[in-house]
Amino acid sequence: MGLLRPMAADMKAGENMKKLLARSGVYKLTGDTPLEWELAAYDAGFSLLEEALSRTEEGIFADTAPQEWLDEWETRYFPQPVQADLATRREMLKERLLPRKGPVTLLDMPGLLLAAGIRGTAAEEGGRVVITPIEYLAPKAQAERALGQLMPLHVAWSIAGAQ
Repeated sequence: MGLLRPMAADMKAGENMKKLLARSGVYKLTGDTPLEWELAAYDAGFSLLEEALSRTEEGIFADTAPQEWLDEWETRYFPQPVQADLATRREMLKERLLPRKGPVTLLDMPGLLLAAGIRGTAAEEGGRVVITPIEYLAPKAQAERALGQLMPLHVAWSIAGAQ
């Protein structure tokens, strides 16, 4: 097998550099050489980069987004904070970011409602979709406004009991 191999997922950049240099046979890494001092400096910089990349990777997915990333995402969609547990907020964000292609059906409504901040049901009545809220996860006016933004324009809809 060749000298260059992919770095193991759990191996840090500094460890990998030392391993590659030692394997080449050109360098003797005794623990106190100027090269090792330089490698230590690189390792310090790469460690910061690895940590930042790890946090970014965790935060870019709705399923794993930490509290502060959810707060950031929610400010783009909800002027007022969502009052729900972390798992529900992640689920709402995932539904909000989900690309929806093709016609919207009643089967799509639970996700669409959740993306707006409403847990509820939808049924077709008299040629329109009637939404029956069970729970508002965002302030009512805000959730209904978000639903209006998410619903396809050609779909006539209303909130049950709303005047």
